[in-house]
Amino acid sequence: MERHPKQIHVRMSEDEVTRAKALAKSLGMTLSDLIRTLLQLPASSVGEGGNLVVIDRVTALKLAREMRRWGHHYNQAVHALNAIAYYLRANDMDTSDVLEELDRTSARLAAMQPGIEALRREAEAISQRAIAAIGQ
Repeated sequence: MERHPKQIHVRMSEDEVTRAKALAKSLGMTLSDLIRTLLQLPASSVGEGGNLVVIDRVTALKLAREMRRWGHHYNQAVHALNAIAYYLRANDMDTSDVLEELDRTSARLAAMQPGIEALRREAEAISQRAIAAIGQ
C-alpha cells in the first residue's frame, strides 16, 4: 500500500511552478513534501493578515543548543553569586575570597557573551529573511 495514495492536481502559473520547485530544491525536499509541509501551517497564518516565520530544523536545533548552553552558564553564574551571598551572611568569607568568587562569576558571565551574540545574530537573520519574504 502506498504511503500517500491520494493526489491533488493544482493549476499554477509557470512562475509559481518554478518558485515552488526552487524552494523545494533549496530545502532538500520533493515538491510533494513541500506541499505537505505547507499544509501543516496553522490556518491563521495563511492569507493577507498572516505573518509567519518558518525556521528549519537545523536552525531550530542550533538555537535550542545555544539556549541550553546559555542557560547552563547563567545558572552557574547565579549559583556562584548565591554562594557568595550565603558565605557573606554567615561571615565565613574574607575579602580575598569574595573577590576570587566574583572573578570566577565574571568569567562565567563573559563566557555567555559569544552565545548571546550568536543568538542575537541568528534571530536577526531570521527576522531579516522574514521581512524580505513579506516584501516579495
